[in-house]
Amino acid sequence: MRIALVVHKFPPASLGGTEVYTQSLARELAARRHQVAVFFRCEPPGASAPGQEWEWREGFRALRVWRGFDPVTASPVAKYFDTFANRDIESRFDAFLDEFKPDLVHFQHVMWLSYRLIHAVKARGLPSLLTLHDYWFVCANSQLVWPDHRTCQGKLGDLNCARCALAQTRLPGSTFLRPLVAPAFWVRDYLVRRAAFAVDHWLAPSRFLISRYAREGFPAKRFTFLENGIDVRDVQSHPRQEKTAGPLRFTYLGSLAWQKGVHVVVEAFRGITAARATLAVYGDPSTFPVYARSISTLADPANTVLKGVLPRDAIGHALAETDVLVVPSVWYENSPLVIQEAFGAGVPVVASDIGALSEKVRPGVDGWLCPPGDVQAWHKTLLRLAEHPDEVDRTAAGVQPPMNLQDHVTRLEELYAQH
Repeated sequence: MRIALVVHKFPPASLGGTEVYTQSLARELAARRHQVAVFFRCEPPGASAPGQEWEWREGFRALRVWRGFDPVTASPVAKYFDTFANRDIESRFDAFLDEFKPDLVHFQHVMWLSYRLIHAVKARGLPSLLTLHDYWFVCANSQLVWPDHRTCQGKLGDLNCARCALAQTRLPGSTFLRPLVAPAFWVRDYLVRRAAFAVDHWLAPSRFLISRYAREGFPAKRFTFLENGIDVRDVQSHPRQEKTAGPLRFTYLGSLAWQKGVHVVVEAFRGITAARATLAVYGDPSTFPVYARSISTLADPANTVLKGVLPRDAIGHALAETDVLVVPSVWYENSPLVIQEAFGAGVPVVASDIGALSEKVRPGVDGWLCPPGDVQAWHKTLLRLAEHPDEVDRTAAGVQPPMNLQDHVTRLEELYAQH
């Protein structure tokens, strides 16, 4: 089968969960003798004009496209439309379809591409699937969080969407501008929603995401729940380094971004002696440098080490030196690959009791849940585990292997065959 995968960004330039998953999916499909092509956007540094480049990857082709778009000099209006409607990218996608001639198109994300890519596939009579990795089709910033760091409590006729956007512009008197800006979000919502409904099959890696979309009028019966698969060989290639009598080793792996709640676990670790427990924090400080500096200031150097960027091929090694993974997010996480990677390595998880994390981690079985953003509650849990490492050992014994990539792709092939 000739399968086209469409995604907003792609490794190695971007290593988010959706991107890494799409890369793994492309590799596995290609290994099964499918013809695979990936369509994605990546702006080269200094590019001032649109362009594209075909690349050969590990058994599959990838078409990288760009607009020559500079978000630093672009107006707020231009940046807004760049997130969901781009005529040049649409024309390049049409040419991509003409050249590759796919039997099926599996959309992973169309942010920063164009919602019209879905209609282009529909117009050609090609079957399509859409995996919803976040909330982009119901939320312009894709994460359902407000500027004041609260989770979204509703659109309020798109006035709250306008509030989010205006908060980023820092314009004076923005409160009075909300009614004027809100219609732009109503139009966007209508367009991207209409595109989503043009897809033949929706997939979701968490039941929580299905429920959130159902609240926005997306029929739950149209979804297929399918956990993302990971190649467990990537995290099992390093033998577990069994804990000795030393301190309990906690690890954070992910973005240094406020919605990830890194500040919560770093502050919660204060007051826990290094003799009992240590915390290793992996993440790129250059993405959100102001936040990263605040984490550095907050961290107790006696028990917390900020280790910087962790290459993808080193995750297995980091997990081999970890007793407990922490996922302190304060937003509605969907299906973090890092939890599956931890379980693949036999590592239990402490996570926030929010979003899909509440279904991914089973308290008393393979981990623990703490109230999101509650530093005191996190401190109590971390301290208890540090003082009673036998509880960690018992819980680690209950960790089950995650959905592996091979079984995941076999299920996808079954769904592809239905179309």
